[in-house]
Amino acid sequence: MIGSIRSFISTCPLLNDGRVNVDYVGEAMSYSLDPLPCDPVVSRYVDGGSKKQFQFAFTSKEEYDEDARVNIDNSEFLQKFEEWLEKKNFADDLPELPEGKEAIQFETLNKGYLYDIDGALAKYRIECRLLYEQEV
Repeated sequence: MIGSIRSFISTCPLLNDGRVNVDYVGEAMSYSLDPLPCDPVVSRYVDGGSKKQFQFAFTSKEEYDEDARVNIDNSEFLQKFEEWLEKKNFADDLPELPEGKEAIQFETLNKGYLYDIDGALAKYRIECRLLYEQEV
């Protein structure tokens, strides 16, 4: 599942050729998909199938300092990422999932926010979820 999401997110034109990692943000500016704990089953169907969710945080490590313009740019990046994901969802342009699973909705669960500061770099994150149907 995370591989499919990673491939999909990697197509975002806002990432400036940045590598999308999983559970890892390096020392330099980078991006990571960090799975979050959640109950995966949203609902069960009579035929044995189910509607499930996969929650994760999209983490971005960006330049950070006392210059308001830099920090405004970071906030704007998060807003644009959210809008990109919303447009993809509205157009039903969703990740290709492994056999037996079909993506039905991709959404952000909150606005992007400053998560951690480490010197001249800061981590920002947006929590997201992919809803999908799983066959029996």
